[in-house]
Amino acid sequence: MSAREQGEGARRPARRRGQPAATEGRARRALGGGGLLLVAGLALVGVGPSDAGMALTVLALLVLIYGIHSFGRLGPERDERARLPSR
Repeated sequence: MSAREQGEGARRPARRRGQPAATEGRARRALGGGGLLLVAGLALVGVGPSDAGMALTVLALLVLIYGIHSFGRLGPERDERARLPSR
């Protein structure tokens, strides 16, 4: 195996164009799913004291936190970057 072939495996793969859109889609799905789970968990708890409702509500809150965190990690939108004054 040549040195070039060994070095290629160690490099990081190039970022694909669709990757930011996929990441944003994942964050949107997490927010939507977390919201639905939260409503379902609160409905179960509202009917009566239920361990399943409590667990579902806590899980929903964790999914919502992940979704909000994922959106925050995406960074500013392209339009906002263009508005920044150049130095």
